[in-house]
Amino acid sequence: MIEDLLMYTLIVPAVASLVTLALNKPLGRWNGIIAFLTSLLSIGVFGVAVWRIFAGGVSYYEKIYEWFIVDGAMLRFGFRADGLSAPIGLTVAVVSALTALYTVKLMKDSENMGIFFSLYQLFFMGMIGLVLSTNLIEFFLFFELSVVASWALINEWGTGARERVALKYFLFTEAGALCFLAGIVATNGYLQTLDIFDIPAKIAQLNPSLSTLIAIVSAMLIGFFVKMAIVPLHSWLPDTYVEAPTPITALLSSAMSGLAAYAIVRIVFMYTPTLKYIATAMIVLAVITMIYGAVNALGQDDFKRLLAYSSISQMGYILLGLGAAAFAISFGASDLAAIGATGSMFHYISHATGKAILFLLVGVFALQAGTRSISKMGGLAGKMPFTAVLMFVGFFALMGVPFTNGFISEWMIFTGAIGSASMAGAIYKITLGVVAIIATALTFAYALWSIRRMLFGQTPPQLNGVKEASIALLAPLLVFALLTVFLGLYPAVFTDEIKSAILGLIASSP
Repeated sequence: MIEDLLMYTLIVPAVASLVTLALNKPLGRWNGIIAFLTSLLSIGVFGVAVWRIFAGGVSYYEKIYEWFIVDGAMLRFGFRADGLSAPIGLTVAVVSALTALYTVKLMKDSENMGIFFSLYQLFFMGMIGLVLSTNLIEFFLFFELSVVASWALINEWGTGARERVALKYFLFTEAGALCFLAGIVATNGYLQTLDIFDIPAKIAQLNPSLSTLIAIVSAMLIGFFVKMAIVPLHSWLPDTYVEAPTPITALLSSAMSGLAAYAIVRIVFMYTPTLKYIATAMIVLAVITMIYGAVNALGQDDFKRLLAYSSISQMGYILLGLGAAAFAISFGASDLAAIGATGSMFHYISHATGKAILFLLVGVFALQAGTRSISKMGGLAGKMPFTAVLMFVGFFALMGVPFTNGFISEWMIFTGAIGSASMAGAIYKITLGVVAIIATALTFAYALWSIRRMLFGQTPPQLNGVKEASIALLAPLLVFALLTVFLGLYPAVFTDEIKSAILGLIASSP
């Protein structure tokens, strides 16, 4: 039954998108409620899948459809919810649903919200389709849908130089998409398949040259690194996150960008013979990205821009776990590889809940205090206590404080990274240990600096009349906060099945 419902997680938002587009003005605020309800279907489907897989009743749900014939061969597409895709899909659905509710209140006076939520649901559809895809072309098409929909949302409802920023975002992500497409075309040419799960068997059967496989994987990684904003392919992100509508920034940071990391596990790890040759580059770029993002975050006065650079740094954390996993796989250390990769995928989830809180708080501060400038705020904990607690929880997740999901994910990432480095020699182990300390210290620094300046100290005269935001605006953030703590206390709900899926992926590879 679940496998039959996977298609409806895409059909329903597609239909709802048309409805909100056609009934733009008559529906009013119901446009946002419809977007929320369409996400609820996905939450239900993925929630059941996660529970059934966690309980051990089934390893995955899959539905394959025949598409069309190419050169006498039937091209198929399908949808698969397993221990890897189901938790990620559930995260995307929860972030999209709660952000839609938040948007109804925050942007209630904006125009053409029917068109906004029509594009919003296409954006959501693209992300869900990407997560469920079993075919490389299918994956690419859903990737493109999410890019085009998010570009339109930034271009029309962004702030400042939104058209220039949206164009830069589009050009960067399309360049990355073309690199990914080049890898897809080469895969079809050399491996004679577009089915993601057939890649290991085709490599073993056809035995293409190692240089060919490395070229394919390199092209794909460039595309994914652009989407993750890995240094030096990051320059599109700060302005995009700052000028995009706050709810869309939350979706981009919490849901979309990290899906490129999911793609690395789902697709790149299928090309097992290449992993030993790309692992070191992944780790080096990850370390640079972690430090670069955190250092730049420290220098920002605009709270939204600070969070943008923080997002770059956090993508570095995720890449570090994946690079360490690739390194461990090349040494045959499957369990160690699974720890690092599981940590990265769980960090996608912890970053989603924590960063969603913080980016949505940008809108709260702008609405209640009339500013995003850290230097123009102060003493707000006394005037907005509920908001202050939410801000603490969001930053605690990024800092990896115990009892938050961020603590679990960062512990697993650093365990995998330092364990993998130890196989290369003591100097590498020590180096990564130092990097872990520096990155964590910098994250604590920009987080505590923001908390100190914004929530404590003397309140500027112009903010004496500031009051707490409405419960309608803060309720979605409260849910994110509860999830952050729940998954910090009970991480096995996701980590066990993610780890099992990754171990299965490693075992199936040549």
